[in-house]
Amino acid sequence: MNQYDEALKKETAFLGQPRGVGTLSFVQLCSSFSNYAMNAIMIYYLYANAPAGLGFDKADAAQLISLYATVVGMTTIIGSYVCDRILGCRRSLLVARVTGFIGYTLLAFPLGVVGYAAAMGCMVFGSLFAGRCIETLIGKFYDENDGRRDSAFTISYVISNIGAAAPALAGVIAAKCGYHAAFALSAVLSFLGTVAYIATYKKFFGNIGLEPDDPLPADKKRSFVVKMLIVVAIVGTVLAVSFATGKLKISSFANVVSTISIFIPLAYLVFIYSSKKTEKHEKKKVLCLLPPFICNAVTLLIWTQTISILAIFYEEKVNRVIFGVEIPAASFQTIPAIFAVCFGSFLTMLWTKLGKKQPFGTTKMGFGTILWGLGAMIIALLYIIYPSDAKVNAWWIVLFYAVLMFAEGFTCPIGYSITAVAAPKAFVTQMMTVWSMSQSVGAALNMILVNFYKEGSEVPFFIGIGAVVAILGAVVLAFSKKLAEGMGMEREA
Repeated sequence: MNQYDEALKKETAFLGQPRGVGTLSFVQLCSSFSNYAMNAIMIYYLYANAPAGLGFDKADAAQLISLYATVVGMTTIIGSYVCDRILGCRRSLLVARVTGFIGYTLLAFPLGVVGYAAAMGCMVFGSLFAGRCIETLIGKFYDENDGRRDSAFTISYVISNIGAAAPALAGVIAAKCGYHAAFALSAVLSFLGTVAYIATYKKFFGNIGLEPDDPLPADKKRSFVVKMLIVVAIVGTVLAVSFATGKLKISSFANVVSTISIFIPLAYLVFIYSSKKTEKHEKKKVLCLLPPFICNAVTLLIWTQTISILAIFYEEKVNRVIFGVEIPAASFQTIPAIFAVCFGSFLTMLWTKLGKKQPFGTTKMGFGTILWGLGAMIIALLYIIYPSDAKVNAWWIVLFYAVLMFAEGFTCPIGYSITAVAAPKAFVTQMMTVWSMSQSVGAALNMILVNFYKEGSEVPFFIGIGAVVAILGAVVLAFSKKLAEGMGMEREA
């Protein structure tokens, strides 16, 4: 690494962090703004009657939401391979941002089911290149024991969650001007993030993340890219024809994908562990990352429910009149953003103040997972205290999100931070992607559990989920010191 790159790493211009981290945080902000806006209204768009929506039934709409999250999570492993071995983080991220912008733009036009499918295809294709490039790039700005690392990931997390204010705007725009106008908002923000990244591409990053960590020979690069594009085209065509002719049902496809997606990240961890490129001391780190990975997967199961079955709950079962004003159901997705910024800022200051006295990252992970379990139990409590024909007070949903977002402050940014430490040098981006695939595992588990979500079964459904999640968190908390030591972590500085 040259002197210019070393100087970039030592910068403190952005809240005590390098300017490149500031750019990546802004890209995250725009990306999360676009994504939150889309996710907040997508399920309502899917089951709204034509011409306003696409007219799917609610069960299929909920499964489509989980299916998209699962497929995106699955394809990111390919993206990380492309990043680590072919393009490098910087180029991969650029391709992903441009492709994502095209997807959001397609949603902004009334193109029906075909337009929806094409937009989702662009999003998935973008994830083929994105992997977890942003998190990997952030990690590359810090040495292994740089005390700013946890704070950098938490700052990025807080800033990205400011973008989660989008559901309030998207919900209002969708109600007043239609869903496509709300999707246009996502397209505009995606465009701004892409432009900011291109504008600072060289000045703020130098050569950091420019080249692949473990590059393939040139001839193999071309061969892999050609084969990947052919496979994507064939799979896309087969699925499109199958759905169009009615030979493949959404529920059947969702069940197959969910089963596969649960095993893919575990299989990839085995591959990384057994690789000759993984040193002996790195193998232990990979093993110690597995329990936090499982915790993150089950917490993201609960999160996926907030944009699928619970999103329907907000529209049908919640009294949405607050201070005399009825708010759109999609606007509830803004509440977690407010709490995420507040709690994330508080925790950032707390970890900075505690310095080397702060808990291990694994301790934070275990505690946060327990809180996620308690959040699920709050939903069960609502079904216990409210009759089936009564509307739930909206402030309960506020409490639910307060618990979830406080929990997420202990799990989401910390998970990426400990993965940055545990990742073998030959698999840095791919390990980040394996970690991010806990989201696809969570979404897949939700797709499976949706089949058991019936009217009258809500209490045992949510209590069961909450109990399992809390128990897993307690186990990680109990063994947090051993797990941290196994990853070679000192107390966070």
